[in-house]
Parts: sequence; structure tokens; C-alpha cells
Amino acid sequence: MNRLLITRLWPVVAVAILIAFAYVYSSPEVKIQQGAQCQLVGTQTCVAVLQDRQFSARLLQAAEVEEELYIELAYPSQYELQQSYIQGINMYMGQTALIKTTSRDDGEINLAQYMFFLGACSERNMRWQLVLLFVNPATLDEKRLFFNFQTHF
Repeated sequence: MNRLLITRLWPVVAVAILIAFAYVYSSPEVKIQQGAQCQLVGTQTCVAVLQDRQFSARLLQAAEVEEELYIELAYPSQYELQQSYIQGINMYMGQTALIKTTSRDDGEINLAQYMFFLGACSERNMRWQLVLLFVNPATLDEKRLFFNFQTHF
């Protein structure tokens, strides 16, 4: 009886699985997040490329906790920064906001500086991640970038 039940039900199960896959991959709500990661080292410029678009970041001084820090971002002028925050990777520290201090647009590249503070914790070597979401308002194209860096004390 088990063998008869299996031979009768396997086509129904196979069709149900195919329908589920087709629904998941055709649903407009399912959106794959694409992004690029880059490692910030010291004050060197880190360039991330997404679909032939360059986005770069550079810390203007060595990253230290409990200090006023500045970062410079360069990105294509047709994009706007919609979301930005810094989060701890190896310890939860919440999300730290970036505050824009200066901005310059030459028609092709937007160059902006942001200020932020990093909290201190018990971890001697802290790993951080700057998360940026850029959107082109004309095409609604999104670019998500992750810039990683470390602090030591």
C-alpha cells in the first residue's frame, strides 16, 4: 500500500514544488538585494563598482572610538544617498547615523563629507560596517554598498 500511495502522490508533489518555485521567482515583491563590499584601510580610498558605476569612500583620519570622525563619499551625480548608517559587525552597537557636513556636485560626481561617532565597547578590536543605499530617482535603480573597517584600542 505504501508503494502504491507513493507512486500516485509523487506527480502531485512534484507539480506543487514547481508551482511554488514559479511563484517565488515571479512575484514582484521578491527583490534580490545586490551590493558591493569594500575594505577601508587607514585613510586609503576604497572603490566599489556596481554595474559600471563607481562609488568610493575614504576615512579622513584613522578610525577611533569616542572621537569625531569624518568620511568622504564620492558617487555618481544621478544617485542620491537614501540611507546611511554604521553598525558593529562583531558586537551589536546599534546604528550610528552619518551627518552631512559638506557636499559638492561637479555634474558627474557628487563629493560629500559626513561626520560620525563610534561608541566604545569592551571588545579591543572592533569591526564596523558602513551601509549605504543610493537611489537614482529617475530610474529607481538602487545600489547598496558596504564599507568595512576596524578600530583598535
